[in-house]
Amino acid sequence: MWRNYESPVVGILMLEIKVQGAKSLKDRRQVFRSLQTLLRKRWNVSVSDLGPPGSWSDLAMAVGVVGSSFESVEGTLSEVMRFLNMKEELAEFTIVRMKREVEKYDIF
Repeated sequence: MWRNYESPVVGILMLEIKVQGAKSLKDRRQVFRSLQTLLRKRWNVSVSDLGPPGSWSDLAMAVGVVGSSFESVEGTLSEVMRFLNMKEELAEFTIVRMKREVEKYDIF
């Protein structure tokens, strides 16, 4: 039965962000929630706040995508990266590091 299905392709974009001018955890969370809402609405991706707990200005974030083709997952992550780089220019935050991985899983 599973032979007729495509193997899933999973992509993850990991970011380390510095929130400019954050004076509380509320400021950091506001930046994350804003990005999370925009990314989910525009690309229907999963977005997670990875910490670090208690930091006002440091934010680790992951964006996940699952699809049936390498090209579609890679394309979505590329669009997300371009969007985040554009938002960075508005000086709300600075991207310190960004790493992208895309894997095809042959589990069946």
